Amino acid sequence: MLFRWRLGVWLLMILVSPRLLQSRPQERNGNFTPADDVELKTIEDRYDRGDSVVFSPDGRYFSVVTQQGLIEKNAPEDTIWIFDSEKVHALLSHTAQEPPAPLALVRMATDKDGPIIQHVRWLDDSSGVAFLALETTKNYRFHQLLVADIKTGAVKAITPDNQDIEDFDVRRGNYLYTVMAPEVVDHEVSDDSVSPLAISNLRDLFFPLSRRLKPFSDSGLWALINGVRFQVRDPMTHEAIQGSSSLSLSEDARSAVVILKAASVPDIWKLYKGPPGERISRLSPLAYHLIDLRSGSTSLLVDAPSGEAQHYANTLGHRSLARWSANGHAILLSNTFLPLEGTSGTERMLRESRPCTAVVHMPSREITCILPVKDGSESERYTISDLRFQDDSTVVIDFDRSYFMRDGPPSAIFRQNNISGSWNIVPNAQDQLLAERDFNIVVRQDLDHPPVVMVENKTTKANRVVWNPNPQLKNIDIGRTEVIHWKDRSGFEWEGGLVKPPDYVQGCSYPLVIQTHGFSSSRFLSNGPYSTAFAARSLAAVGIIVLQMPWNPTSLISPNEGPSQLLGFESAIEKLTAEGLVDGQKVGVIGFSRSVYHVLEAVTKAKHLFAAASLTDGITFSYVESVLLTGADGNAQYVSEEEQIYGSRPFTEVGLKDRILNSPGFNMYKVQTPLLLLQPGRTAVLLGWEPYAALRSLNKPVDLIMLPSGTHVMTNPQQRLASEIINVDWFRFWLKGEEDSNPAKAAQYRRWRELRDLQSLNDLRSAPNKDLESSRKNRGAEAPRD
Repeated sequence: MLFRWRLGVWLLMILVSPRLLQSRPQERNGNFTPADDVELKTIEDRYDRGDSVVFSPDGRYFSVVTQQGLIEKNAPEDTIWIFDSEKVHALLSHTAQEPPAPLALVRMATDKDGPIIQHVRWLDDSSGVAFLALETTKNYRFHQLLVADIKTGAVKAITPDNQDIEDFDVRRGNYLYTVMAPEVVDHEVSDDSVSPLAISNLRDLFFPLSRRLKPFSDSGLWALINGVRFQVRDPMTHEAIQGSSSLSLSEDARSAVVILKAASVPDIWKLYKGPPGERISRLSPLAYHLIDLRSGSTSLLVDAPSGEAQHYANTLGHRSLARWSANGHAILLSNTFLPLEGTSGTERMLRESRPCTAVVHMPSREITCILPVKDGSESERYTISDLRFQDDSTVVIDFDRSYFMRDGPPSAIFRQNNISGSWNIVPNAQDQLLAERDFNIVVRQDLDHPPVVMVENKTTKANRVVWNPNPQLKNIDIGRTEVIHWKDRSGFEWEGGLVKPPDYVQGCSYPLVIQTHGFSSSRFLSNGPYSTAFAARSLAAVGIIVLQMPWNPTSLISPNEGPSQLLGFESAIEKLTAEGLVDGQKVGVIGFSRSVYHVLEAVTKAKHLFAAASLTDGITFSYVESVLLTGADGNAQYVSEEEQIYGSRPFTEVGLKDRILNSPGFNMYKVQTPLLLLQPGRTAVLLGWEPYAALRSLNKPVDLIMLPSGTHVMTNPQQRLASEIINVDWFRFWLKGEEDSNPAKAAQYRRWRELRDLQSLNDLRSAPNKDLESSRKNRGAEAPRD
C-alpha cells in the first residue's frame, strides 16, 4: 500500500474560517479594505499581455474585458464589454452629454478560479467575438471555444463540451484549434486501487497539480472549415505546445502555421545559443511548420528552431506568433531563429546568437529578419504583444507595455527596402488603422487612480471619461503614492512606489512593509504587482507605509541574485529611516514566488533587518525543494537556474558543502525574524516545508497557514481575501502591536502571542543584557487592541 499523507493539528496549519471572510465590516471607515481590493474591476487584455482596448475590423465597436471577484459567490467574474465607437466619439463633440452605457455582451463566473474568459478576438465581419471560456462540470474542467453575436447577444459553442481548447485562430467563419484532454476535477484515488506505476516526480505523486482524462483520442489539431469539422493531426502526430499562440489560419483556409516538434534535430541546430548566461541542458526540437489542411501534409516552414526551443519564452516573456498576409504571399513570425545553411561570418554569428521577428515569403520560403529579440540584460529589451501585415512590404508591431519593460512607443512600423530586402523602421509613422480615426480610446490609470476608459481627440488632446468600472471607490480614501528613487552600495539605482496611509502626518515615523516582485509607475497600485499575498492599500489603511519595489534584473539567475536584493532592502530602509518617514525597527517584508528566495536570503544574511516577514507559494532553492523537483524529466529550467546560482547541484560533496555555506535552507539557525508561511494548498506546503520545519525545530517563531489551493496568481475571491486579511493582521500584530477584535480570530492571536513570547526569549538569549520588558515593548507586547 502506498504511503498515505495525513495532516494533523501538530502542523500548526488552519483552514480559514468563513467568519474571517466577511465581505464588508459592519461599519465602514472610508478606508480601503481587502474586500474593496477583491471586488475591484480590473481591465484585462487580449492575450494577458497586450492592448486592453480592441477595435472591431470595421471600427464600429471596441471591446474591453474586465475581471472582478464575487466574494459571496466565491468566484471571479469576467465580462466582455462592447462600446459603440460613434456614440463614444460624440462625447468629444458635445453632441452627447452623458457617456453611453457599454453592453455587457458576455458575463461569466463559471469556476472558483480564473481567468474565466481569454483570447477575445473579433470576427472578420465585426458581427461578434470569439473567445475561450473556462467551463466546469461535475467531473471536468475545460476551455470551450465560443462565439457571441453583438446584435442578438446569443452565445454559441464552436467546440464540444468534452474538449479542452488550448489555442485557436479564426478567419472568415473558419476555425483552427488545438484540443487537449479535459482536466479531471475529482481525481481522488484510493491507494488500494492504484495499478503498478512508474514514478518520476514526488510532487506529482503525492500532490498532482492536475490530471487529464486518458486515453483521449480527440487530442490534437482540429479544424472547422466551411462547416465541416475534422481532426488535422491526432495524438500520435501532434502534441499541443502549452502557452504558445502560434496557430495561424490562412485567409483561404487551405493552410495553417503551427509550432510543432521537429521529427529530428539536425546537428547544425545545436549551434543556436540561448539567452546570455543561461545554460541549456538540451535543445527542444520546436519549430514553425506549415500544414496543408486539404492533404494533411506537414513540412518545416523554417529550417531552424523557434525561440522557445532555446528558452526565449519562459524566462524572457517572448511569445511565438504567426500571421498571414491577406493574399497569402507572406507569413510573419515572431521569436524564430533563422536558417544557418549558406551563411558565414557576422551574419552566421547573428543568426546563431538570437531569434528575431521575421517574414517568410511564399512559396519560395525566403526569410528575412525584421527585428532581433532583445534579451533580459539589455536596457532596450522588449516583448511583442501582436503583429500584422499592413501590406506585403509593411509590418506593424505592437509592443508589450507591461511593468517588466521600459516605457516606449506602443507600436512601430517597418517597411522592406525593394532593393536590399532589409527591413527598416519608418520614423513617425502610424498604424493605418489608427490613422483613419481622429480620436484615440485609451485606458488611463496611475498609481493612485484605478483604470478608466477615455476618449481623446488626437489633435486638441481634449478628452472625456467614457467609462469608470469602479464608481464604488468614489468615497473611499485610498491614501497617496509617490515614486521614490535610491541607490544601493553597488551603485544600482532603484525605483519604487511608496504608499502612505490616508491620514498620513508629515514628520511622523511609521512602520514599513516592503513588497517585492516588481513595480510599475504607470499602473494603479491596489495590492501589488500580483493579487497573491500583497496588500498595499489595505496595509496603508491601518497606518503602515508600504514600499513596492522591483528586483535587480542585472543579477537574476546568478550567484549575486540574493545578495543584490538584500542590498536593495537595506538601502531602501536606510533612506526612508534617515528621512524620518519610517521606524527602522518596525519593518516587515512580503515575498511571493521568486521573491520568497530573496526574503529568505535577507532574513538569514541580515538577522535584524526585518521585524516580521511573510512568504507565499514560492521558490526557496532549498535542499528539500531540489529533491522534490528532481525527477526523470529533470525539471530543466529549475536545475539550470539552481546551478547558475550555486554553481552545482546539492547532490555532490562539493555542491553540498557550498549549499550548506550559502543557501537559506541550511542557515535558518541565523533567522531572528518571525516568519509567516501563508501557503495555498498542500503542494505549496510541501515545497515550503524546509524553512518551517527548521524554524520549528530551532524553537523560533514561525506560523504556517494553509489556504485552499488555487492558481499561483490568486484569482479565487475568498482565497485572495484570506491572504490579504491574514497578512494585514500579521504585520499589525508585529509592527504595531494591534489585534483585530473579531472573535473568529481568537485562535490566531493565541498562537501569535505565544510566538511573541518566544521571540522575546530569543531576543534575551541573543542579547543577555536586554531587559525583558524592553524586549516586549519593542515587539509591541503590551500595545492596546482594537
